[in-house]
Amino acid sequence: MNIEIEVNGQIIKARKGEMLLDALKTNGIHVPTLCHLEGFKPSGACRICVVEAEGRQDLIPACSFPAEEWMKIRTHSSRVIKARRTILELLLSCHTGGCLYCDRNQTCELQLLASELNVGEHRFSAGRKRKKMDTTSQAVQRDPSKCVLCGRCVRVCEEVEEVAALDFLRRGSRTEVGTVLDKGLNYSSCVNCGQCILVCPSGALQDKSNVEPAIQALQDPKNYAVAIIDPALKISLSEQFGYRAGQEFTSLLATALRRIGFKKVYSSAWGNEFETGLLVTGFQKKLDEKHEGPLFTATCPSFVRYLQQNRQDLLPSLISVRPGRQIMTHLLKTMLSAQNNLPASGIHVFYLTACTAAKGELHTTDRMIHPSFYPDIVLTTREVYKLIRLFGMQIDKLNPEYHEDLFGTDVRSGYLHAQSGGSLEAAIRILQARKPGLVIQADKLARLKGSKEVKECSFALDGDSIHVAAISGLSQFESWMKESRSKKKQTHLVEVMACPYGCINGGGQPVGVSDRNLKVRSKAVAEMDELYSGVEPRGSVIVPFDFQWGENDLNVEYAGRSIIR
Repeated sequence: MNIEIEVNGQIIKARKGEMLLDALKTNGIHVPTLCHLEGFKPSGACRICVVEAEGRQDLIPACSFPAEEWMKIRTHSSRVIKARRTILELLLSCHTGGCLYCDRNQTCELQLLASELNVGEHRFSAGRKRKKMDTTSQAVQRDPSKCVLCGRCVRVCEEVEEVAALDFLRRGSRTEVGTVLDKGLNYSSCVNCGQCILVCPSGALQDKSNVEPAIQALQDPKNYAVAIIDPALKISLSEQFGYRAGQEFTSLLATALRRIGFKKVYSSAWGNEFETGLLVTGFQKKLDEKHEGPLFTATCPSFVRYLQQNRQDLLPSLISVRPGRQIMTHLLKTMLSAQNNLPASGIHVFYLTACTAAKGELHTTDRMIHPSFYPDIVLTTREVYKLIRLFGMQIDKLNPEYHEDLFGTDVRSGYLHAQSGGSLEAAIRILQARKPGLVIQADKLARLKGSKEVKECSFALDGDSIHVAAISGLSQFESWMKESRSKKKQTHLVEVMACPYGCINGGGQPVGVSDRNLKVRSKAVAEMDELYSGVEPRGSVIVPFDFQWGENDLNVEYAGRSIIR
């Protein structure tokens, strides 16, 4: 039911019960906010979005106050502007500044608000000492001195991921955001997904930077630098350079990387498809063994870490094949060292990805046992942008001189891993290639696409009905598990990605994007897949040189991980 309210002397329409902030935004009226997140219940914590309502003595928060018929609202009266400025100045008084040296410089919402509200000086000083940075995690670092207590990270960690690694500590003026017992992220339940980084309005949360090690490695003449590019990075990096969201510019990226010192540039699509072939083999073996309960893919490192910490009972149900990025790293080190007469240690592999959790993989026990399978450096989308800019590359002025180097043959489905449901669809294609009689209707496969958090489909295999599910967001995984148990639903294979939408919304992606950007990225994945529609799916992918795998090379043993609770 639509109602009418008066805003700044103009009559606008709103839905009854709709929050004022949403009604104003729909009608083209911008009201600033810090704590508000699309799709979450309003908290009204920051009070930046206050507006003046006739008949009410106090200013009201637009994000948590519902529209009422014939309200008279003033969004930018002198009283409102003064209140917003004062609130922002008080927030800035607890902020350490140092904007010139901050990773979020020019993308910081505090900076934008200060400019928007014309705040040009520090009138207040909280007199707080700079707090110690939390660098215990290998993927995410936290600077409490830059935190403005908006609570976004707390809500995302608890409501989207159901991890609750972050929470409010202490009370009153001593309140701050931290981990349980304030021991550091690496000793908490953090799964390194990086979703907290994407919603943080300031530089309080950032991925642990590998830019300096990358510069040193590229400038070391002893290193033969090789890049493996995650498809999710290709379609989002364009946004950092001001191009259309989802625009894929592979040749430009390959040219820029070659010019700054990389000898070879590969896509991880081949490795993804090889991994999917191993996944299908493991799945068929478990089916033959009549495995009880659902089986899970180990594609997402954040999901694996979540199981290690919270659901160790499900670790035996992981089809724990080695990820494609590790398989390609090992093969490239072997192949290129032989071709260039170099030791394997001289081949320096960089993995360019949208995933912050891939950084955490470099500090696991398995890497100590199988070091040649792990990249030397992992860079996120944001770090690749910085690296290219640092070396003076102007993407818009470059001629696409180079293309990605081909590893083996073209693959059909390796690009689908960039989004939720993609690795399942790729697995089904490989199953169809191995069993020519297996026909699955297109409308059933289409159920694994789109932005829904839980997607399911069924098909017949060797006389049995096979049910698969794709889940994004760890809170959705727990809800699905409870529902599955209560309804005694039989599901055979489940793909879980910690990040909503999958890797296209990974923790290393550009900050401050909307749902619209994510849908455009998802469409770009489909377009990338369509480019290779002429490539027939194969039952298995062949290593492009004479190579013999060692025993258990292609499997990873995942053990439980104890954390402070």
